[in-house]
Amino acid sequence: MSSRTAKPLVSSLLALLFVLAFVVPFLQYDYLAGPITPFDPVQAGAIRWGTILAIALIWFGVQLFWKAPTEATKLGLTASATICWLSLALLFGFKNLSIDEGQRGAVAFFTLMGGLGITLMWIRFFADDVKI
Repeated sequence: MSSRTAKPLVSSLLALLFVLAFVVPFLQYDYLAGPITPFDPVQAGAIRWGTILAIALIWFGVQLFWKAPTEATKLGLTASATICWLSLALLFGFKNLSIDEGQRGAVAFFTLMGGLGITLMWIRFFADDVKI
């Protein structure tokens, strides 16, 4: 009899929330430090990065302290890594000329290498001998 846990789903949802904290407009500097808000750019940045850090710490706490089978934890980590990798691959401005060419190249290289790692992690779960 196998025990089921919601840890992979919660881990995936927290990773999605982490990605959305970078992308969603209401956490951007322009909105938080706009003319009708009481925040200056420093406070707006602190709110944005504080939110991102809080979500990351909650995700980390779930991974460390939620008691679940090892395979469920590995599945949650793989799903979270996939969400973060896909968001980087799809949302990073690889052709944005305001970003230094060397930085764009480095991000492109590590995105490709990360894709290889993600593929290897998913191959493990698609193998027939893994029992979740």
